[in-house]
Amino acid sequence: MAAPPLNDSVQVAPLAPEQPLDLRALLATVLQYKWGILALACAMAIVAGFWVFSQPPAYRAQASLLLETAQAKLVGIEDVYSSNSSQYDYYQTQYEILKSRNLAERVVRRLQLHKHPYFGYASAEPEAADYDLNSLKPAEQQQPPELVSAAEAEARAIAGVTGSIVGGLTVRPVDYSYMVYLQYESGNPQIAADIVNTLASEYIESELETRTSGTVKATSWLNERLLQIRDKLRVSEQALQDFRDREQLVAVDGITSLGGNELTYLSTRLEEARKARIEAQNVKQEVNNAGKLSVEEMLTIPSILQHELIRGLKQKQAAAESRTEELGKRYGRKHPTMIAAQSELDAANRTLKSGVARVVSGISREFELARRNEQLLTSRWEEQRTAVQDFNRKEFELLELQREVDTNRQLYDVFFTRLKETGETSSFERPNARILDPALVPTAAITPDKQRTVVLAFMLGLMLGTGAALLLGHLDDTVKNPDDLLQKIGIPSLGVVPIMPADAKGSFEQYWENTQNAYAEALRSIRTALVLSSLDRPAKIIVLTSSVEGEGKSAIALNLGAALAQMEKTLIIGADLRRPSLATRCGLRPNHKGLSHFVSGAAELEECIEFLDASSLHVMPAGLIPANPLEMVSSDRFAQALATLRDKFDRIIIDSAPLGAVSDALILSSLADAAIFIIKANSTPASNAKRHVARMRASNLPLVGAILNQYDPRKAQQAQGGNNYLYDDYYSSQSEKQS
Repeated sequence: MAAPPLNDSVQVAPLAPEQPLDLRALLATVLQYKWGILALACAMAIVAGFWVFSQPPAYRAQASLLLETAQAKLVGIEDVYSSNSSQYDYYQTQYEILKSRNLAERVVRRLQLHKHPYFGYASAEPEAADYDLNSLKPAEQQQPPELVSAAEAEARAIAGVTGSIVGGLTVRPVDYSYMVYLQYESGNPQIAADIVNTLASEYIESELETRTSGTVKATSWLNERLLQIRDKLRVSEQALQDFRDREQLVAVDGITSLGGNELTYLSTRLEEARKARIEAQNVKQEVNNAGKLSVEEMLTIPSILQHELIRGLKQKQAAAESRTEELGKRYGRKHPTMIAAQSELDAANRTLKSGVARVVSGISREFELARRNEQLLTSRWEEQRTAVQDFNRKEFELLELQREVDTNRQLYDVFFTRLKETGETSSFERPNARILDPALVPTAAITPDKQRTVVLAFMLGLMLGTGAALLLGHLDDTVKNPDDLLQKIGIPSLGVVPIMPADAKGSFEQYWENTQNAYAEALRSIRTALVLSSLDRPAKIIVLTSSVEGEGKSAIALNLGAALAQMEKTLIIGADLRRPSLATRCGLRPNHKGLSHFVSGAAELEECIEFLDASSLHVMPAGLIPANPLEMVSSDRFAQALATLRDKFDRIIIDSAPLGAVSDALILSSLADAAIFIIKANSTPASNAKRHVARMRASNLPLVGAILNQYDPRKAQQAQGGNNYLYDDYYSSQSEKQS
């Protein structure tokens, strides 16, 4: 894989966008933990098997009942003795009765289950109660034992067995039908069948007993109530007859409406008389206020002017005036015709004047007549109103007494009819249920279902293990493959170095020991990426660093240096001045002269560098550990020493300290041409590596990429569907062909 070209400015790889749910990655996570998942599933199946085989068997007996709708036939006040208000409520009630403790106790007493050995039968003789705690006390402090009578012991035994039956009984109605199944589970199949059959029989008998006792009680109550209602009917009838005699009433039909109609007619007449009196009073008041006026002035009063007599006289006067005026235009004043017309006009004026006088004198008479008429109608209306009110009171009392008589007679008829019906039908009561299929003695246990329980436990273990594996995979933030370098950290990959089998001391086959395997090919691929990425300006000084120690940084430095040494003169510098390991890996003495001696001037360059014939490498170990390593690598003398080495070697690989512990790698990278970040597969947290890579980029260091170390190709091939990013299959196939 080729690295990006080296420039003066650091090229930051863009972060990959957030990926959708990867089903292949989830499957890979499950396959990674497959043995743990299977182990958990097998363990749960084994535990479930031990448990299920230790459980006693349980048998279920079942009987079917057909419930019929209850027939309400007692007193008719809307079936007051009926146990149902609707069909649904009725059946729900029957289901609860079947599960009731009272019915279960009847079964216990009938079968004498409290004396059966299956339910722990003990002698009913008086016995002392169990006093375990009391027996631990000193003898003088112990309470005397409480004796339990035989009846009380039997009652306790019955209560205990009854509770057991109620707890094991199941009532299962069939939807959209009148059928119901009774089921009981027990360790004894015979007892299970007996309990179910007896429960069904006791249910039918108890319902019949309840109905019979209800009928007897209803008959007695009906007789008592019938006598009371008959006495009330007689009293109400007598009170009605006494009222008719006292008030001398025969019939009241139509009288109330007749009196009301007459009262309405008088009210209308009274209203008209009142209006006429008010009008006459107004006219009289207007004339009286006018005083002594002339005829012409009297005619200005509206009430006089609009009088019928005055209107006729005014019309005659107007006609005479019109004729006189017309004749005056043709004849003279002394003309006989004119004299006759004037005489006619004068007669009309005199007639109008006398008419006005008569109208004025008649106004007072009209007012008095209207006032007397109003008074007469008022008196008559008051008399009629009093008569109607008195009759209404009598009619109300009469109707009230009549309603009481009618009500008592209806109640008497209803109770008398119900009493006859109850007496006729009390001799037969139809059961409200019947047994369709009695319970048979079960031959096979229903619990425990051993095979099903073990299979379910195994499946549950698989689900729990898978869930735990997916959770661990989700929480696992380590870098697993080269794709994670770009997706999780945002740094390009220079190559992948596979994990190598190691001995007890941790040693494995190095590059120079076998150049024809996947490990060697991976290092050559990284070497090619470095060389091709900087053809114009070769990266002579390369710094290797990591997040923490133990990620194989020193091993990569040696083996990558050996790969470069096949082409160029290469020097490996152990710049981890705190925990140096290069000298030990190269077989040199731990205190061999090295970098610290050369920088400080304590030794010559030739004394600090050793040549390894096997790998063709020049190695400069760390030397003595200085008191201030960071100050040494930051000094000018270190930069001058590094410049001297640059002139003598084609490639210089610096094995620096990890970034998570110290900042030496940042100083060394600023002096180098390229920096490579080493990440251990399935070990280095991506968040930790991402933080240190960000530090290097923030410092504008020449970070060219990362190497994924100790990569497991077989595991990756399973997880990635055949892509393991290596050439191990190629070399394996070549070796097989050669063999």
